[in-house]
Amino acid sequence: MAHAAGSGWRADQFNWSSRKVLNLRLFDDGEKRWIKNVTEKNLEILCVSQFTLYAVLKGNKLDFHNSMAADSSKQLYEKFLHQLRSSYKPELIKDGSFGAYMQVNIQNDGPVTYQLESPQTKS
Repeated sequence: MAHAAGSGWRADQFNWSSRKVLNLRLFDDGEKRWIKNVTEKNLEILCVSQFTLYAVLKGNKLDFHNSMAADSSKQLYEKFLHQLRSSYKPELIKDGSFGAYMQVNIQNDGPVTYQLESPQTKS
């Protein structure tokens, strides 16, 4: 999964996101679609920080003002990883190097790609 934090995100939004990542029913059980979640299938999760998901176009240039600043984002991203690991099997939660240039090879399995956006909650 690619993970990004928008400017103004708070820790409670990461709580919501980690619960959704673990509980969202995206997988089949061999017969029915959309019936199993990551934990029920005993799957591994690869988390990659991806601030560019909050990019907007400004003319012909990318603008990242909607992304959270790196120092704040790193702290919350690490909290997000900690929540995933404490709620599931820590050995099945993998992550990349925060803020680094990485080449990530993925293979999508199935016809679905989804965007999960935490609801805005009041401060």
